[in-house]
Amino acid sequence: MSERGGEIYEFGEFRLNVTERFLVRSAAGERVPLSEKAFETLCVLVRNDGHLVSKNELFNRVWAESFVEENNLNKCIHALRRALGEQRGGEQFIETIKKHGFRFVAEVRRIGLEETADAVHRKNGFQPKINGNSSAEFPQLPKQIETQKSGAVVALADWRRGADENEAGEQVSPSTASEESKQTVRPESVPAKPNSESKSTPKYRLPLVVFALAAFLIGASVLGYYFYSGKRVSSGADGKKSIAVLPLKPINAANRDEIYEVGIADSLIHRLGSLKGFIVRPLSATRKYTDINQDALAAGREQKVDYVLASNYQLASGKIRVTAQLFNVASGQIEETYQSKEKDAGDVFAMQDAIAGEMENKLLARFATTSTSPAARRGTTNEEAYRLYLQGRNLTARYSPANLQKAVEYFEQAVKLDPNFAPGYSGMAHAYILSGFGGGDLPRVENEKAREAVTKALELNSNLAEGYAVRGQLKLVYEWDFAGAETDLLRAIELEPNNDLAHWVYALFLNYRGRFDEALAEIETTLAIDPNSLFYLRERGRFLYYARRYDEAIVQLKRAIELDENSGIVWSFLWLAYEMKGDDAGAYETFIKYQKHRNSEHIEVYQKAYETAGWQGVRQKLLEFNKLNEHKPGSNLFANARQCALMGEKEQAFEYLNKALEKRQSQMIRLNVEPALDSLRDDPRFDELVRRVGLK
Repeated sequence: MSERGGEIYEFGEFRLNVTERFLVRSAAGERVPLSEKAFETLCVLVRNDGHLVSKNELFNRVWAESFVEENNLNKCIHALRRALGEQRGGEQFIETIKKHGFRFVAEVRRIGLEETADAVHRKNGFQPKINGNSSAEFPQLPKQIETQKSGAVVALADWRRGADENEAGEQVSPSTASEESKQTVRPESVPAKPNSESKSTPKYRLPLVVFALAAFLIGASVLGYYFYSGKRVSSGADGKKSIAVLPLKPINAANRDEIYEVGIADSLIHRLGSLKGFIVRPLSATRKYTDINQDALAAGREQKVDYVLASNYQLASGKIRVTAQLFNVASGQIEETYQSKEKDAGDVFAMQDAIAGEMENKLLARFATTSTSPAARRGTTNEEAYRLYLQGRNLTARYSPANLQKAVEYFEQAVKLDPNFAPGYSGMAHAYILSGFGGGDLPRVENEKAREAVTKALELNSNLAEGYAVRGQLKLVYEWDFAGAETDLLRAIELEPNNDLAHWVYALFLNYRGRFDEALAEIETTLAIDPNSLFYLRERGRFLYYARRYDEAIVQLKRAIELDENSGIVWSFLWLAYEMKGDDAGAYETFIKYQKHRNSEHIEVYQKAYETAGWQGVRQKLLEFNKLNEHKPGSNLFANARQCALMGEKEQAFEYLNKALEKRQSQMIRLNVEPALDSLRDDPRFDELVRRVGLK
């Protein structure tokens, strides 16, 4: 086959197009996603099918300009075997020759140009998929065009040779192709010309040159459509593109260090957050992808983004080098590969900023956009303080009392090392605030510590968005300063529009003020920033419950349970939604399922109560158990008031509400929106409670 037509191979059910750089399952036209290095490795092996390719040869051909270890090659081979289906016990493609290298053992057939063109025009079984959908069907060639196929193929080959020669001189980016190349040109649109010179020639047979031109236009339009579709982005309704920056992976797993893996990612997220026309997933959404075998495209699909930036780093002789790959999630292809210059690993912060700046500039050029180029926001020059801060943030995101307590300790150590570390103080305040959520109130000492910490943070940095978000949360949940909370939260959003914490707390504020539509819109904004957050999905369900949209709340809360069946608060709001809807059977079924997950000790008691007195009997038993613990720290007195109100025990409901007010339990800010308290609202005592909380 002439090289003019491209380099294409078939083996098994696969077709490898080396020239256009894609691999498909030829029977279904399904694109097989491969990383750049895995694709290059496959090309080397297929070109040398049946022959041993040494490891050194693969290193020289695939990683010619990089210093890598053998583990990289093994990963590529593993990825190829998985992509080709060897793990399912199918045909073997790659044979390992221990201590030497690899051999491609499947039968390989190189495809000729004429067959390739024929496949594009007539072979229904081979149509590449673009962004997950079958590409536009190419029109069938009229019979008279088929009679000139060989001449057209020659013309197409000549055109391809010219294109190759042009590429050798100047690379033309597919993204700059003219609009004409993106339109499919139908051969029928070429005017036919009668030919009276031969009776054996069809009446409307076209000249050879016209068909050559038609073949050229068809080929150009196919290639243009392929490249255009592969590069385009499934942007959101507002036209913005979304991107997730994953924690970096070490080339050598023995040298893992969070300050490189998460620290550089954090710097990149902050930098890219200033790109116009982009939504960048926050670190809280992406830091979980630290597994060294994490699949970048799987993470991108989970995060519902257009692009993923996946990077690795290598430390050697006090130097660090970062290689990043930009994945298009829709097409499954690697669009760009960026490699930083070697940096001095000793100066961690200068290194982080330099690498983040390099990557930002390359993405600015790639997407032809602009950036506000903010300064680094880490707030410290102390490496160990920053490391402790990262560990504290990681533990805070896990919410459990033990993790929050440990997080506070890390933040305290961080600010002790650097007393001017503003994010360290705001992180500490946030951990303190969250520690009071489960029990319903924040002990006075911790409350004061939280206030002091966030005040210090904002004194050190008056433009710290996280500081305003945390102070707004403190004012809302524990100080009941609703006007002050709204001011702080709006300021946080103004300073950092993609701050999910600020949007979530503002959604809480709107919800507890009874502004349900606004609250739901705000939680949607939060989910747009972090769409895979179970916590925010749960919050959407809670807000629907408070808005009395019980059917929608049930659907949402069930989805949250599918993601984490051990989340107690999701189960409790699910049975509350069933209860307020009037579906006692659904409430009981949900309640029992939760008890089986949480504590099966009293299940028989609840079952007997339901048999004898229905759902109200179960409610009565639950209240009795709660009363036994009401004097313990963290007892939820507001929940007891709710149960009493539903059972018609009005006086006892007010007694518990007054106790909750005296302890300043955070749940009291729900007074105006809790559906179970509707039976108390016409009592003057309820208005007085609302006034004392500051909701009126």
